Amino acid sequence: MSQFKVIQLECIRRDNILFQGLNFSLEDGGLLQIDGVNGSGKSSLLQMCSGLIQVSEGEITWNGENIIDCRYQFQSDISYFGHSNGVKAGLTAIENMIVMHALAGNSSRINYSAILEQIGLTGMEDVLSSRMSAGQKRRLGLARLFMSKAKLWLLDEPFNALDKQGKAVIERVIVQHCSAGGIVIFATHQTMEIDGYPLQHIHLGNEQ
Repeated sequence: MSQFKVIQLECIRRDNILFQGLNFSLEDGGLLQIDGVNGSGKSSLLQMCSGLIQVSEGEITWNGENIIDCRYQFQSDISYFGHSNGVKAGLTAIENMIVMHALAGNSSRINYSAILEQIGLTGMEDVLSSRMSAGQKRRLGLARLFMSKAKLWLLDEPFNALDKQGKAVIERVIVQHCSAGGIVIFATHQTMEIDGYPLQHIHLGNEQ
């Protein structure tokens, strides 16, 4: 049983306290949504949770160990997806997916065309990402979720630039990952349409 835990976490940016005394924990199958107005600390929280930003006050643990003390194992167990799509403009959809596959450390065989079909990019295998729309680039970037072997997913605004259909596809992938014992923490201001699966929720900031 894996466990991700945040204990009395504080975030200060430009002398402003964005949040403090934040506590939550997730075990296998846990799904947590973080929302709040722009500047409330959503991205900072996810970056802290991934180890990209050092914690100044409080503690973050993975399976009972501080993520600093188990850095190598923790990094191998997580997949962080930020605002950037992480795709190369000069590569085709398939070429980008080959790179994603290699970076994921996944040695299993992957049907790239089948994944493109699932995310609504059927027939775009040989299209350069530079010629794709913003929504298509986002879909391509999110294709890495289909290849990830990581236990813990940290997703920052994964639904940006996606239409309703694309959002529904990624919601299904998230639920499937959690149903298989994975853990997902994601930030979004959008209303989730996840029925029949327990969704925890944290709101940052004073606006409701």
